[in-house]
Amino acid sequence: MLFSTWEWIRLLGLLSYFYFSMSIFFGLLRKSSTLKSNKNLYFQLHQMSGWMGFITVIVHLLLLMIDQYEPYTISEIVLPFSANYQALLSGLGTIAFYLFLIVLLTSDIWINKMNFSLWKKMHFLVLPAWILSLIHGLFIGTDSNQMLVILFYSSTVMVIITALLVRLMSDGFKKKDQKQGVSK
Repeated sequence: MLFSTWEWIRLLGLLSYFYFSMSIFFGLLRKSSTLKSNKNLYFQLHQMSGWMGFITVIVHLLLLMIDQYEPYTISEIVLPFSANYQALLSGLGTIAFYLFLIVLLTSDIWINKMNFSLWKKMHFLVLPAWILSLIHGLFIGTDSNQMLVILFYSSTVMVIITALLVRLMSDGFKKKDQKQGVSK
Protein backbone atom coordinates (compact mmCIF):
# COMPACT_ATOMS: atom_id res chain seq x y z
CA MET A 1 0.00 0.00 0.00
CA LEU A 2 1.39 3.39 -0.99
CA PHE A 3 1.01 6.41 1.22
CA SER A 4 -0.86 9.46 0.01
CA THR A 5 1.02 12.71 -0.47
CA TRP A 6 -0.62 14.05 2.70
CA GLU A 7 0.61 11.05 4.69
CA TRP A 8 4.16 11.57 3.40
CA ILE A 9 4.00 15.31 4.15
CA ARG A 10 2.79 14.66 7.68
CA LEU A 11 5.23 11.78 8.27
CA LEU A 12 8.19 13.85 7.10
CA GLY A 13 7.03 16.85 9.14
CA LEU A 14 6.83 14.70 12.27
CA LEU A 15 10.13 13.02 11.45
CA SER A 16 11.95 16.32 10.90
CA TYR A 17 10.54 17.63 14.20
CA PHE A 18 11.74 14.43 15.90
CA TYR A 19 15.24 14.75 14.43
CA PHE A 20 15.50 18.42 15.42
CA SER A 21 14.29 17.52 18.92
CA MET A 22 16.96 14.85 19.21
CA SER A 23 19.60 17.25 17.92
CA ILE A 24 18.66 19.75 20.62
CA PHE A 25 18.54 16.99 23.25
CA PHE A 26 22.04 15.69 22.44
CA GLY A 27 23.40 19.23 22.07
CA LEU A 28 22.17 20.13 25.54
CA LEU A 29 23.52 16.92 27.04
CA ARG A 30 26.88 17.33 25.36
CA LYS A 31 27.50 20.61 27.15
CA SER A 32 26.38 19.37 30.56
CA SER A 33 29.36 19.10 32.86
CA THR A 34 27.61 16.37 34.83
CA LEU A 35 27.68 14.08 31.79
CA LYS A 36 31.35 14.19 30.90
CA SER A 37 31.58 10.75 29.33
CA ASN A 38 30.52 10.23 25.73
CA LYS A 39 30.66 13.93 24.80
CA ASN A 40 32.00 13.03 21.35
CA LEU A 41 29.15 10.57 20.81
CA TYR A 42 26.62 13.21 21.92
CA PHE A 43 28.21 15.68 19.49
CA GLN A 44 28.01 13.20 16.60
CA LEU A 45 24.37 12.40 17.40
CA HIS A 46 23.64 16.13 17.79
CA GLN A 47 25.13 16.98 14.42
CA MET A 48 23.77 13.96 12.54
CA SER A 49 20.21 14.38 13.82
CA GLY A 50 20.29 18.10 12.96
CA TRP A 51 21.20 17.35 9.36
CA MET A 52 18.66 14.51 9.17
CA GLY A 53 16.00 16.93 10.39
CA PHE A 54 17.04 19.43 7.76
CA ILE A 55 16.96 16.87 4.94
CA THR A 56 13.54 15.58 5.97
CA VAL A 57 12.12 19.10 6.25
CA ILE A 58 13.38 19.86 2.71
CA VAL A 59 11.51 16.81 1.38
CA HIS A 60 8.48 17.84 3.47
CA LEU A 61 8.54 21.25 1.75
CA LEU A 62 9.00 19.79 -1.72
CA LEU A 63 6.07 17.44 -1.25
CA LEU A 64 3.87 20.39 -0.30
CA MET A 65 4.26 21.63 -3.89
CA ILE A 66 2.86 18.42 -5.40
CA ASP A 67 0.10 17.75 -2.90
CA GLN A 68 -3.22 17.06 -4.65
CA TYR A 69 -5.43 18.53 -1.93
CA GLU A 70 -3.68 21.77 -0.96
CA PRO A 71 -0.62 22.39 -3.16
CA TYR A 72 1.73 25.19 -2.12
CA THR A 73 3.57 27.40 -4.58
CA ILE A 74 7.28 28.10 -4.18
CA SER A 75 6.49 31.62 -2.99
CA GLU A 76 4.06 30.25 -0.36
CA ILE A 77 6.85 28.03 0.91
CA VAL A 78 9.64 30.61 1.00
CA LEU A 79 7.66 33.71 2.04
CA PRO A 80 6.31 33.51 5.59
CA PHE A 81 2.56 34.08 6.00
CA SER A 82 1.86 34.05 2.24
CA ALA A 83 0.26 30.60 2.04
CA ASN A 84 -3.41 30.30 1.18
CA TYR A 85 -3.80 27.44 3.65
CA GLN A 86 -3.38 28.37 7.31
CA ALA A 87 -1.20 31.41 6.57
CA LEU A 88 -0.16 32.02 10.19
CA LEU A 89 0.72 28.41 10.99
CA SER A 90 2.39 27.87 7.63
CA GLY A 91 4.37 31.06 8.19
CA LEU A 92 5.55 29.86 11.60
CA GLY A 93 6.81 26.70 9.91
CA THR A 94 8.65 28.79 7.31
CA ILE A 95 10.29 30.94 9.98
CA ALA A 96 11.27 27.80 11.91
CA PHE A 97 12.87 26.44 8.73
CA TYR A 98 14.91 29.62 8.24
CA LEU A 99 16.06 29.62 11.87
CA PHE A 100 17.13 25.97 11.62
CA LEU A 101 18.92 26.81 8.37
CA ILE A 102 20.81 29.68 10.05
CA VAL A 103 21.85 27.40 12.91
CA LEU A 104 23.06 24.67 10.56
CA LEU A 105 24.96 27.06 8.29
CA THR A 106 26.65 28.89 11.15
CA SER A 107 27.46 25.67 13.01
CA ASP A 108 28.78 23.46 10.26
CA ILE A 109 29.84 25.76 7.43
CA TRP A 110 30.64 29.26 8.72
CA ILE A 111 31.75 28.41 12.27
CA ASN A 112 35.44 28.98 11.53
CA LYS A 113 34.68 32.44 10.11
CA MET A 114 32.70 33.66 13.13
CA ASN A 115 33.71 34.69 16.61
CA PHE A 116 32.54 32.35 19.35
CA SER A 117 30.19 34.85 21.01
CA LEU A 118 28.26 35.49 17.79
CA TRP A 119 28.18 31.78 16.95
CA LYS A 120 26.76 30.94 20.39
CA LYS A 121 24.01 33.55 20.05
CA MET A 122 23.15 32.24 16.58
CA HIS A 123 23.19 28.66 17.83
CA PHE A 124 20.57 29.36 20.48
CA LEU A 125 18.14 30.34 17.70
CA VAL A 126 17.46 26.62 17.60
CA LEU A 127 15.20 26.89 20.65
CA PRO A 128 12.75 29.42 19.12
CA ALA A 129 12.94 27.44 15.86
CA TRP A 130 11.99 24.28 17.73
CA ILE A 131 9.11 26.01 19.54
CA LEU A 132 7.80 27.43 16.26
CA SER A 133 8.01 24.01 14.62
CA LEU A 134 6.15 22.52 17.59
CA ILE A 135 3.35 25.08 17.25
CA HIS A 136 3.32 24.63 13.45
CA GLY A 137 3.05 20.84 13.61
CA LEU A 138 0.67 20.70 16.52
CA PHE A 139 -1.87 23.15 15.14
CA ILE A 140 -1.63 22.66 11.37
CA GLY A 141 -1.58 18.87 11.55
CA THR A 142 -4.97 17.38 10.89
CA ASP A 143 -4.07 14.38 13.05
CA SER A 144 -2.94 16.42 16.07
CA ASN A 145 -6.02 15.38 18.03
CA GLN A 146 -4.98 11.71 17.92
CA MET A 147 -3.62 10.32 21.17
CA LEU A 148 -0.41 8.98 19.63
CA VAL A 149 0.43 12.37 18.11
CA ILE A 150 -0.38 14.18 21.37
CA LEU A 151 1.83 11.71 23.23
CA PHE A 152 4.62 12.25 20.68
CA TYR A 153 4.59 16.04 21.05
CA SER A 154 4.20 15.87 24.84
CA SER A 155 7.12 13.46 25.12
CA THR A 156 9.44 15.66 23.06
CA VAL A 157 8.53 18.71 25.13
CA MET A 158 9.25 16.84 28.37
CA VAL A 159 12.55 15.47 27.03
CA ILE A 160 13.76 18.90 25.88
CA ILE A 161 12.69 20.62 29.10
CA THR A 162 14.44 17.91 31.15
CA ALA A 163 17.64 18.21 29.10
CA LEU A 164 17.51 22.01 29.40
CA LEU A 165 17.10 21.77 33.17
CA VAL A 166 20.01 19.29 33.39
CA ARG A 167 22.11 21.69 31.35
CA LEU A 168 21.16 24.73 33.42
CA MET A 169 21.74 22.91 36.72
CA SER A 170 25.03 21.57 35.40
CA ASP A 171 26.12 25.09 34.43
CA GLY A 172 25.07 26.33 37.89
CA PHE A 173 27.14 23.64 39.61
CA LYS A 174 30.08 24.38 37.36
CA LYS A 175 29.99 28.11 38.21
CA LYS A 176 29.64 27.32 41.91
CA ASP A 177 32.64 24.97 41.77
CA GLN A 178 34.66 27.61 39.92
CA LYS A 179 33.84 30.25 42.56
CA GLN A 180 34.78 27.90 45.38
CA GLY A 181 38.02 26.97 43.61
CA VAL A 182 38.96 30.64 43.27
CA SER A 183 38.16 31.52 46.90
CA LYS A 184 40.17 28.63 48.38
